[in-house]
Amino acid sequence: MTGFTTERLRVTPWGTALDDPASRAAIEDRLARILTPPVLRPLPPSVQLDGTAEQIANWIATRRAASEVWLVETGEALIGLLMLFSDPEGDRDSAHLGYLFAEEAWGKGFATELVQGLAAHLDATAPMTLRAGVDRSNPASARVLEKSGFLPDPGAGSPETLRFRRPPR
Repeated sequence: MTGFTTERLRVTPWGTALDDPASRAAIEDRLARILTPPVLRPLPPSVQLDGTAEQIANWIATRRAASEVWLVETGEALIGLLMLFSDPEGDRDSAHLGYLFAEEAWGKGFATELVQGLAAHLDATAPMTLRAGVDRSNPASARVLEKSGFLPDPGAGSPETLRFRRPPR
């Protein structure tokens, strides 16, 4: 997937920026400030920091190996990440959506703008079913998905997680 823009957001693949030492240092510095316990708490164990001195570099390497990742910026500020994970069953027409935002970006409508922008971009360029899981303690993210056209997928949920899907349009 290529990058896209919305009214306030610029979403670009992070690969080029990570391959440039100066840009990578800036991204690592910003991620160290974004990946706070409240940001990471509702995310799956696989997305948590590893607790080592090299934790940000390890976190980036793990994300690069497991998913496609895009930087989410407003103006010149990195405020979050968008992640698309391959479908575990190998369905090429389906991907699992993940995103996170810095605490200072919460409550400003960025998540809804990002998810709606992603859905519109994919519908126009590479239609696919998007799937997402939300920790039950995070009703704000569930509302973001519902406002963005995702439907509950009750058979796929668990006691801890609500599951959603959005078919291509």
